[in-house]
Amino acid sequence: MDDGFDVARALAGGCPDRVGAWEFVREFAASWATPLTSADGFSAGEVQQAEERLDLRLPVALREAYGLFGRRGDLVARQDPLLEPDELLLDPSGQLLVFRSENQGGAGWGVRLTDLSREDPPVALFSDHLPQLTTCSFLDRVSLACVEMVLSEAVMARSGGPEGRACRASSAVVTVVEAEFAPVPLPPHPAWFEPMGPPVRWFSSPGLVLRLEPGSVGMDLVVIGRAETDLQRALDSIPGEWPAASPALTDPTDGWDMAFPF
Repeated sequence: MDDGFDVARALAGGCPDRVGAWEFVREFAASWATPLTSADGFSAGEVQQAEERLDLRLPVALREAYGLFGRRGDLVARQDPLLEPDELLLDPSGQLLVFRSENQGGAGWGVRLTDLSREDPPVALFSDHLPQLTTCSFLDRVSLACVEMVLSEAVMARSGGPEGRACRASSAVVTVVEAEFAPVPLPPHPAWFEPMGPPVRWFSSPGLVLRLEPGSVGMDLVVIGRAETDLQRALDSIPGEWPAASPALTDPTDGWDMAFPF
């Protein structure tokens, strides 16, 4: 099942502004899930209530993200969710506005309070795998972090199931991936579970998204397809040892008892 949508092609040019980022989210939702609608965002009033509670103003990019797709749990809350406006909070140092949390409290993504006046500020990551109360740079714009979030949530929802598989990324696997799939032009960024390790790398072709990420030994490759037939194309071409499929996530984290990173 291939409608011609290719993540790398859709992000060609590196998504230089937030307008491009939101257009990508719209296109990805329409191709891989269901199109965005006017009901998929939080209202300006709901966002304003969060700002009044925290006594701060959210960056323009974060307000836009909440307004466009903040309620789309299938896009932003399968595994490590975008926090709802009434869940926004500061990290223990009081220096970071946290807008996304790893689902078991192992990490968080946020904007430094000193950067909140910027329309599309850098995003910092803190993690159990970093020294306490320290952060590292994640991506240099909130809008890019939202693009990464949508892709990562899709990977987590499908990996291990009939539309996604993972294998150890041997040198032979990496060679084939680099030769046969287009690199997705997202800047290098750390994996929350190995923030000091090699950066995550993304690849794609129509109907397929591939992520090279740090593994327990070397790198791992995760592949997801829009349908089983898409996935099978990748499995046929990549010489990995692919474990049998197991149940993948089927429901967004809406209604879960979320653990926060502190």
